[in-house]
This record gives sequence, C-alpha cells and structure tokens, in this order.
Amino acid sequence: MSTFETIKTRKSVRTYQGKPVEADKIKAVVEAGNMAAGTPMAGDVYFNVITNAEVLKGIVDGTKAAMANSGMEMLVKLSSNPSYNPIYGAPVAVVISTTKTDMPNTAAMARANATCAGENMLLAATELGLGSCYLESPVLAFNIPEVAQAAKLPENAQPQAMIVFGYTDDTAPHKEYPTNPENILYVD
Repeated sequence: MSTFETIKTRKSVRTYQGKPVEADKIKAVVEAGNMAAGTPMAGDVYFNVITNAEVLKGIVDGTKAAMANSGMEMLVKLSSNPSYNPIYGAPVAVVISTTKTDMPNTAAMARANATCAGENMLLAATELGLGSCYLESPVLAFNIPEVAQAAKLPENAQPQAMIVFGYTDDTAPHKEYPTNPENILYVD
C-alpha cells in the first residue's frame, strides 16, 4: 500500500475484536511513532504500550470517573452511559507522553511531537491491516495516581494522547474528501 493509499484509507475505528494483536505488529506500530518528526528542544516522547486487560479496565474506569467529574455536560452525560467504553474495547493502548514543562512554548512543541508520533502510529496500524483511533479523553485517567502507576508512566512525563488499535470488523468506508477543498489556498 502506498503512503497516499494508507492516508486515504485510514479512519478512526471505534469497534474492535477480542483478538490479540501480534507482538511484531505492536512493535512496528510503536516504532513508527518513535520515528516521527519533532523538535528535540521539547524533550523526550515516551510510549507506554498497554495490553494488560486489568490495566486497560483501570484506564476505562478512571476515564469515566474523570469525565463524570469534569463539569463538562457532554462528558458527564457520556460517562453515565454504562455501555460507553472510552477506548472502545481495543486490545492495545499506547499512551504518548512528553517531558513535563512549565514553559508554554515548549509545552506546545511537545504536544506537536506527540501528535506527529500518533499520526505515524495510526498510518502504520492501517498499513498492517489494523483499525486505530487517536484519543485524548483517556488521558484524564492518568490524573488518578493508581492508574498512572499501573500504566507505568514516567514521573517526569505529561500524557498527551492515546492511540488504540486492534483487529476490527468495521467495514464502513473512509469518508470522502472533496477534490478541490475550499480550505486549501495556493499562493503563487
């Protein structure tokens, strides 16, 4: 599959099979994230790869608890749905964290580094025949010390996002994009 084919077919998947993902595929996805573009001035990017069902359940429960106490109406409502799973039952979750900083410009660069890593992982998962999704809500769970410890997050790290992936039965087509979108402006 070419890079452009991968980009065109990648989509956010929110249903996963219970089938485990092979270790070599997990490693390939995470290594793709580790190869992402980024600025070293923002510090390190960390990847915590979680396949342990108990730790994943702790993240789900912690996310729902944090959402319930967020004060944001949409998150509170969503968290009260007993069938809602913020990681959609994915068998693999990768927490992408960056070095903690109090400097706003450095924090913005660090977040961009994490986002670049996440996009590489999403594309790698697609190429390997896996469904994937970029998530931010589950990061709320890591404000609970027990959840952060179970996920083995580094103490000097700020969780930025989570990539979940696995096998899926989702056959819905990728959304169509216009051939001449109005949000692209060419300056000659």
